[in-house]
Amino acid sequence: MDSWVGTFNLNGRVNGVDQDLSPWLFPNSLGSTQPEIFVVGFQEIVELSPQQIMNSDPTRKQMWERSVKAALNKRADALGGERYVLLRSGQLVGAALCIFVQAAVLPNIKNVEGSVKKTGMSGMAGNKGAVAIRLDYANTPICFVTAHMAAGFGNYDERNKDYATIHHGLRFQRNRGIDDHDTVIWLGDFNYRVGLTREKAIELVRKRDLPGLYENDQLNLQMVAGLAFPFYSEARINFLPTYRYDIGKDEFDSSEKQRIPAWTDRILRKGANIQQTSYNSAPLRFSDHRPVYATFQCTVSIVDEAVRESISREVYESRKDDVGDTGAGTGAEDTEDEDFLGYDAIEPGLPPASSDRQKWWLENGQMPRSSVKPPRSDTATHKTILNPKRPSNPFVPTDEPDWVTVPRGDSRPSSLSSISTSPYEHVNHPMHSSSFSNQTARKLPPPFDPAALPATKMSWHHAADDSGGGQRQETPPPPPPRRQTAAARGFEPPATTSSASSSMKAIIAKDAPAGRRDKRGAPAPPPPRATTFTASESSRKTSKSKPPPPVAKKPAHLSSLSPSSSPDLRHNKEVGTAPRTDAPGRASVSLQDVASKYSVARPPGNGGGSSAAPPNAIKRAATAAGQPGRPALGEKPKPPTRKPSMPIKPPPELGTLQPAVDLLGGDADGRMDSWQALKPAS
Repeated sequence: MDSWVGTFNLNGRVNGVDQDLSPWLFPNSLGSTQPEIFVVGFQEIVELSPQQIMNSDPTRKQMWERSVKAALNKRADALGGERYVLLRSGQLVGAALCIFVQAAVLPNIKNVEGSVKKTGMSGMAGNKGAVAIRLDYANTPICFVTAHMAAGFGNYDERNKDYATIHHGLRFQRNRGIDDHDTVIWLGDFNYRVGLTREKAIELVRKRDLPGLYENDQLNLQMVAGLAFPFYSEARINFLPTYRYDIGKDEFDSSEKQRIPAWTDRILRKGANIQQTSYNSAPLRFSDHRPVYATFQCTVSIVDEAVRESISREVYESRKDDVGDTGAGTGAEDTEDEDFLGYDAIEPGLPPASSDRQKWWLENGQMPRSSVKPPRSDTATHKTILNPKRPSNPFVPTDEPDWVTVPRGDSRPSSLSSISTSPYEHVNHPMHSSSFSNQTARKLPPPFDPAALPATKMSWHHAADDSGGGQRQETPPPPPPRRQTAAARGFEPPATTSSASSSMKAIIAKDAPAGRRDKRGAPAPPPPRATTFTASESSRKTSKSKPPPPVAKKPAHLSSLSPSSSPDLRHNKEVGTAPRTDAPGRASVSLQDVASKYSVARPPGNGGGSSAAPPNAIKRAATAAGQPGRPALGEKPKPPTRKPSMPIKPPPELGTLQPAVDLLGGDADGRMDSWQALKPAS
């Protein structure tokens, strides 16, 4: 099969539609032959604009289709050959691909499909991308791809990425890709440049030193490095660079951009059944690119369907004679192969061939069994096993024998017959050893005798030991009582009569630190704890009536100011009159003087009387009496004051507190059963 392939970047111009395309479509190398297939690829068939890159206008493509078809049929009529028809065309914005075939070869072409792949703006725009058409010529799948890749002198990495995107992302039906064809031809404006300065490139062009230019060609370098178009081939370039010319002239770009001449329009091939016969450019000057063409001879596989059917029938009849007239759907499970009926073993003694339904090594689904028996040992005390030192690969040459003899363990019961006899597995079973019957019975440890334990003496001093006339108690005292704040709950813990408890108190009083002492100078006892009662004491306690539950005491700031009615205030008086000894240099504060300035406002009929000063007032008084710049006793340090941005209204003086009314009342008995408010004393 002969084919002609050409690519042309039109630069968005349509003035060449009516021009003669013969120098491009029918070069002199073609002679008078008529290729069966003409593949025409266009780039920039429309002017790229923001409106065009998102949509494809088929008007321009249809104009060029008619122009190319008219030129092909005009030459066919002149030669008296077959006329051409448009097999299929595709378009992606400015890229278009059209395939024309002779009408006589249409019966040999089938499964024609088309696909496109965008690469512009990360795959969103179609200003760059590819159009592909695949077909089956007889029994040979062929794929044609025209591509327009990223522009720019140094953007060869982007062009490599465009190739990879098209190669992996362009798909046909049944998920077939570009590589799923026997023959692949890429054509289009790949935009790879020549890595030289303009002056050097122009000088080489004038000398027609094409090898010097090709050594610096980016596409050539990327293909050699394996970064683009792997396994593709390109014919030798014997024509001048096709980019960029002044329109209508043979001079390279003379505009202010001064673009470097390059071979941007290329045709590549891949396939063992294709051979390229020509590769050149055409002198069409209505665009800034020169069109490029190539001719190929492709070997295709054509199968005679009649002969194929005859051979298939003959093989079927021959197989039917061996298998027999068996029908499908006999209830057996589906399988792609047969039972190999009629096939005998290739050697006497060997099983027949196997299939998915019949396997000689499993015997139709049964578990595999070994019929190899170990040889008998010469002695009765040894037995023969497989040699564990023999390599697992039976085809490796070795001097190790297949069988070895090991001592026989006759005394081992049958329940342990599954344990491996390999010398590499050391399994010790003393209960099943041969000497177990000869051993004596195991002796149990002697019974527990408390008298045999070493005596441990614990000395506990009675309260009389301090006076020198006590006796030692050998039995340990009860455990120390658990920590419990019983005094805070309003009742005293019951006193114990145990001598051990009194001795414990004496020891605690004797060992108390010097810093913790009561008002009389004696060491202060530890915090009260709940005492552990014995059984007899608990029985005596339960026989008596339980005391009434304790009543919670009123807080100090709500109790009365009278010394007789407020024990907390008496305590405050003592604290206020006694100067502090742990903070030298700090003045003591009398809380009685502060509290005397305030009285409690009571509603009429609730008993009247006065109460303690509010805690805030006590804190303010203590702060005033303390040292300057330091917080007084009982007050937290205050953060440094910030300069306010707006004037702040000062707080009211102590003497301007508004009187409040006690809404609850009823606290004449001193209990905390009402709320009280403070007012300045009159």
